Amino acid sequence: MSASKNRYEIQFQNARIYDGWLQLSSAFPDQIDTCLEFLKNNPEDRLKAVGQLKKLKGKYKGILQYDITKKDARVWYVVDKKNKVVIIKYAGHHPDKY
Repeated sequence: MSASKNRYEIQFQNARIYDGWLQLSSAFPDQIDTCLEFLKNNPEDRLKAVGQLKKLKGKYKGILQYDITKKDARVWYVVDKKNKVVIIKYAGHHPDKY
């Protein structure tokens, strides 16, 4: 099996979230590149996360958060293991609401 078959496809829940991703990419290009490679290869491996990875709780249970910066830039996502897809549900600074 080739390495590309083991990689996850990245999808955005909607255009607004993609716009948030682009804003983070402009502000933190190296960190977003690192995050993208992590999401494509190891989206659930907390040991391989260069940034901080955590599982959200409560009403956000099932969502993973990858911290782009230590302050408040983050990406929320879910992993569809069966279809090898990572769905980005939020990209931006600490949200007031989801």
